[in-house]
Amino acid sequence: MIVDSVITLENDVNCLLLEKVTYNNDNYFLSVVLNEEEEPSDEYVVFKEINEDGQSFVEKVENAALLAELINLFTNNVAKLVQELPEEL
Repeated sequence: MIVDSVITLENDVNCLLLEKVTYNNDNYFLSVVLNEEEEPSDEYVVFKEINEDGQSFVEKVENAALLAELINLFTNNVAKLVQELPEEL
């Protein structure tokens, strides 16, 4: 799975993958749920990537302590990206 791609969950909900971090050798994605018009909603979800038998799946992260740690990592990654933007933007 890659950032900026759309995944479809089992319940036919589409999510856009916004950011990826690796934590304890696992990949996690910050995603936004897309509405019926395929536009970003105000609902965000963090997923853990699971690889089994050569296929990738996602599992929603619900552990509050883990979510707090991951959100901190996502925030740091975004801050680094903003610092690297050209000044003329």
